[in-house]
Amino acid sequence: MPDKTTTTFDKADLLETLKGYSFLNEFRLALYCKVDDPKTPLDSGWRLCGAVDPIQVQDSVPLSPFDEIMNLTVASNRPTVQRSPVGLFSFAVPLPTCDDSPCCLVGQGVRDKRLDLNHLESLAKTGNIDPFTLLGHLEKLPVATKEEVEDAAEKTHRLLPSLRKEEPQDVFIEKTVERLDAVVGICAEIDKATAAELALSLFLDTITILFDVPRIGVALSSLNKGDLSLIRDRGLQVSLETIPTSRLESFIPKGRHGKCFALGDEIEELFPQSSAYKATCLPLCAGDERLGLVALFDVELQGGEASLLELLAARVAAKLEQLRRKEELCRANSLTEKMLEMVSTMALMEENEELYHGILEMAARLVLASCGSLMLIGKNGEDMQIESVLGMNLHLAKSLNLKVGNGIAGRVAASGRPLLVNDIENDTRISTRNRPRFKTKSFLSIPLKFKKLTLGVLNLSDKENGEIFVEEDLDVITRFGNHAAAMIHRANALKRSEILEQLAVTDPLTELYNRRFLIRRMEEELNRSRRQNGHLTFMMIDLDNFKIYNDLCGHVAGDRALKKVGRILKSSVREMDVVARYGGEEFCVILPGTAKMESLFVAERIRRTIEKESFSGEEGLPLEHLTASIGISSFPEDGGSITPLINSADTALYQAKKAGRNRIVIFHEAANDTSSGLSSKIIKQQH
Repeated sequence: MPDKTTTTFDKADLLETLKGYSFLNEFRLALYCKVDDPKTPLDSGWRLCGAVDPIQVQDSVPLSPFDEIMNLTVASNRPTVQRSPVGLFSFAVPLPTCDDSPCCLVGQGVRDKRLDLNHLESLAKTGNIDPFTLLGHLEKLPVATKEEVEDAAEKTHRLLPSLRKEEPQDVFIEKTVERLDAVVGICAEIDKATAAELALSLFLDTITILFDVPRIGVALSSLNKGDLSLIRDRGLQVSLETIPTSRLESFIPKGRHGKCFALGDEIEELFPQSSAYKATCLPLCAGDERLGLVALFDVELQGGEASLLELLAARVAAKLEQLRRKEELCRANSLTEKMLEMVSTMALMEENEELYHGILEMAARLVLASCGSLMLIGKNGEDMQIESVLGMNLHLAKSLNLKVGNGIAGRVAASGRPLLVNDIENDTRISTRNRPRFKTKSFLSIPLKFKKLTLGVLNLSDKENGEIFVEEDLDVITRFGNHAAAMIHRANALKRSEILEQLAVTDPLTELYNRRFLIRRMEEELNRSRRQNGHLTFMMIDLDNFKIYNDLCGHVAGDRALKKVGRILKSSVREMDVVARYGGEEFCVILPGTAKMESLFVAERIRRTIEKESFSGEEGLPLEHLTASIGISSFPEDGGSITPLINSADTALYQAKKAGRNRIVIFHEAANDTSSGLSSKIIKQQH
């Protein structure tokens, strides 16, 4: 029979418009009109005029008589809420009309969290219904509290008069346009966000407020690792946890941008303990990058809402990806600056031991390692020596016998390939028990290579936060290791150069400077003395009767005597003075800034120390002791250049020998002596 009752609403448009409001999204809506036909359903005088998604269990589960709830609603002109014995909620809202025919909007399809199982069983027996089938139908219904149902009914009651003034389609269009304007403005604000947290917070606030979605779940890909950060509730209490990335793959295939839906177990898998029976999921994708998803719990989007939210999701995903790339770039720049600073610091380290320990400490700081070691390969290419350690005793570590090719570090040295291990006991490449001194089972071992030459191995273990090392850590340490290897190669080259230079200027027997270095330093000191108008004294020292000593005691004893005299000379002068072996048993000393008479104290200290020192077999010498004669000359009195000064000192030394040895002679030029041009001041040996 056709419906002759008229209202100010088009029933289909009204119900579709009302379903666009999120607070009614859970309910199955229907319109009932009062008629005079006594044969209407339920014999109440009320007849169904229109419905959206009618509830499937109504035929099996009798509700309270509709005439009571709707008659009460019309009489009071107020919303009415009712709970059936089984636990189903219904509400009725009076519908304004332009005639005297009463109409009601009825909302059904939600249930109380607690079902009366005893009543349900009794009902199933009475109605010859399978109780498990009935229970299954009921459990699929969304859960609500009586307060939530009353709130939805009250909101609907306040909303209906405003819909009456205009056509519902016009209201829907106006509402959509207003939301679109708001979304455009919010997109602009999202673009201005300087941090991912700000962009995401604005996005979630928009969903909550503009689209009236009370519960939202968010799963985001972490920047550092393959887990997801999860926010389950947009209320006052926010819960954070991590879930594996694999859980996301079934919801968001790579490159997918459209919305998707999740039900029951799927939601539980992605959002544990969410207690939602369905969710609308919006992927957060930027290009082919899958950043995560946003789940709207127990909500089905209507019409243009889905398009607007997909637009927002795409915009926030693009912003998150932009911020992620920016963060990666800043992190890379920061790492580069840190490495440059470390390389500069390493370049200033003078001692090899300091360099080795500096490299190890810097590497540990880069990846937050608390233990480690630096090993270098020996000259034979087979042995490995631990040069620096963290987390163990260095002396103990140096006692270990390590070979290239043996053990973990030895295999890394032999292969020249880095090794990242997450679990030493389960890694098939290692498969060995973890040592008790290590707190974790994860470590890094990289070769220190300069060009194609492997110099050693850098090992790091035990992250300070207890986590495992990842590929990013390996990349960082490999980059740092290349710089460190170059510094080690440079240090070794400098050390070899210093050794060669030292050999070039050092007498191999006495380890004093040689004659070549003596001449070079003497020229330097003479130039300084000329500039500063200062003094310089030069000594020539010769061991007395040394040929006889060699014949008596042999050349081995002679070499030992020369070494001992060298040590006596170095300990008898200042650090700034220069001691050199001139040749054979002759030695020289340069005393910068020292006048001739001042040098006598130094010369006498040298002569007396040598005389008193015990030398093996010296009792067979003419003086019964190994002694020394010393000749002294000075700048500028005795010469302005190297040759005159050396000749003058040599002449004074000859005079000391001629006068009986074991004495000091100062060269002195007598202006009145025309025969030789020389006279000598002789200091005799004091007994």
